[in-house]
Amino acid sequence: MKYKFSFFLLFYLSSAVAFGQVKYSIEAIPDSLKENANVVYFLDEGKYEIKSDNRAVYSIHSVAAILNAKGKFYATKTIGYDKLSKINSFKGVVYDQNGNEHEKLKKSEIIDQSATSGNTIFDDNRYQHADLKQSDYPYIVEFEIEIEYKFTYHIPSWSVLPGQNVSVINSLFSISSPLEFLPRIKYHNIDKEFDRAEKDGIVYLNIQFNNLKSKERESNGPPFSEMCPIIYCSPSKFHYDGYDGDLSTWSSFGKWIAGLNSGRSDLPPETVQEIKSITGSFESVEDKVHAVYQYMQDKTRYVSIQLGIGGYQPFPASVVDDLGYGDCKALSNYAYSLLKAVNIPSNYTLVYAGDNPPELDPDFSASRFNHAILCVPNKQDTLWLECTSQTNPFGYMGSFTGDRDVLLIAEDGGKIVHTPVYNKQINTQHTVAQVNVSKDGSAQANVEIVYSGLQYENKNVNQYLNNGSEEQRKWIYKNTEIPDFTIQDFSFDEIKNKIPSVVQNMKVDIPRMAKPNGKRVFLGLNLLNKDTYVPKKYEERKTDLVLDFQGIDVDTVVYQIPAHLHSEYLPEPVEIISEFGKYNSAVSFEDGKLIYVRRREYNKGRFPKELYEDYRNFCQKVIKADKSKAVFVDKT
Repeated sequence: MKYKFSFFLLFYLSSAVAFGQVKYSIEAIPDSLKENANVVYFLDEGKYEIKSDNRAVYSIHSVAAILNAKGKFYATKTIGYDKLSKINSFKGVVYDQNGNEHEKLKKSEIIDQSATSGNTIFDDNRYQHADLKQSDYPYIVEFEIEIEYKFTYHIPSWSVLPGQNVSVINSLFSISSPLEFLPRIKYHNIDKEFDRAEKDGIVYLNIQFNNLKSKERESNGPPFSEMCPIIYCSPSKFHYDGYDGDLSTWSSFGKWIAGLNSGRSDLPPETVQEIKSITGSFESVEDKVHAVYQYMQDKTRYVSIQLGIGGYQPFPASVVDDLGYGDCKALSNYAYSLLKAVNIPSNYTLVYAGDNPPELDPDFSASRFNHAILCVPNKQDTLWLECTSQTNPFGYMGSFTGDRDVLLIAEDGGKIVHTPVYNKQINTQHTVAQVNVSKDGSAQANVEIVYSGLQYENKNVNQYLNNGSEEQRKWIYKNTEIPDFTIQDFSFDEIKNKIPSVVQNMKVDIPRMAKPNGKRVFLGLNLLNKDTYVPKKYEERKTDLVLDFQGIDVDTVVYQIPAHLHSEYLPEPVEIISEFGKYNSAVSFEDGKLIYVRRREYNKGRFPKELYEDYRNFCQKVIKADKSKAVFVDKT
């Protein structure tokens, strides 16, 4: 037993060979690991050492073969730091494909600069960046980095495959920690556990993986993280910038957040009086909340605050009231405080905003959040407030924070809840177009498009509503499917409800609407909303089909046809029904008017991989139907 322990400890302390002492050769990489790979890691090692409740060291050592230009990102490293962390060492070497040293990274070549963005006022974030990219492929890069932290709140997880199209020969991850600070572990797509040893109250964990082939996210498939082997790590007891906390459960973590926010809801008496006066004439809770939200939007703006504990603790509401700005935490707390002043309870809420939000495991609490919002209980109609935007419609979460697990914070702890789901009947795009076709085949069209629900964000139209007319004009030209047209006039109107809408009107000239061919004239029927997406074909589909949008498009286009043209051919009605959605189109012609009506439904869901080819066929049928044309004959 003593022999086994000594061997394990030796392996932990020196599992990677010293920097730059082993000669690697791309020729030695097995062909099976080069297949579908842009990068192959000879070695990818992470070593996380918890020294005490407020000190940890993370060491990274990697050696990677960059096989082609698609893998050049992996020849760079960017390491962030701030007042609570520092970079102790940052080394790099480039080798040729035979493992011969080409050049070493010089200290003068490491970029060190602020990570502050344009909307950040209080921020001590910086980063160091090294770029070892070469123009000739393949080549090998080696990095060795050590980072020291003055906290134990964040513990790195370990992705055994560092990214898509990356193979790994050796992956090593180890943790050492006093028993009382030992992190909790969750294994994802991994069928073994850490080897464990203990000496003098220190626990040593080690795990190794060998010869992992590259993976790639398939078209319309689950996120790469779902396919990748990952070891998630999260602390139980932790320390951050003078504050002790407990992340062992969602409830205990919620209490820590509630503690950070405690005592920060005081407002100046004049503001309390003002908000009471503003809301006093309203009877319903929703109307009062709406008035408070409008008050906050008019008075504040968003800036990022990322200074020590300020990355987790909001400014006091009185400070936001005075300064007129704050980050997501401060503005959510400010809205909470305004509502509290008029006796409306609400809950500060943590969320992972943006794409691919993680599900929150009830049995594995971990800080996987990047944003804060506010929840206002209102019987059966809970209200959700995005507090960082001066223009966001009241109560609208949208694709940024909608339909995901979040952590609701209360004084007695945290609770997992789910934000609103926008169903198919809500996410609509209605288009009505009147098109007058001239004898020469040109046309003038008057178009109205109403985007609602999540389609309020369609092609980012909502982001252009407050831009000038010139930017809006550019948006129309970029996002209108008519191949050749000139805008004569346009307008955008916004309806700011909990289910918001944008109404786009435009008048356009189309020089080649109807295309003559001898005595015949061909008229494409779908003016503005053709499907063109064909999912990639796979010889063998490996993952489920994931469709993440649900909605309905309805298009009605009325063509006024010149009197000298007579109908020769009209497409038959089309109906396509599948698990993935529905499609209907129909054409009628009477008294010189051709009416084209199209309805396209999108279903959201996760489907077995065996149905992927059926989905491709459905898309191809829709594309074919959208290309339909009517044929007219000139009988003059």
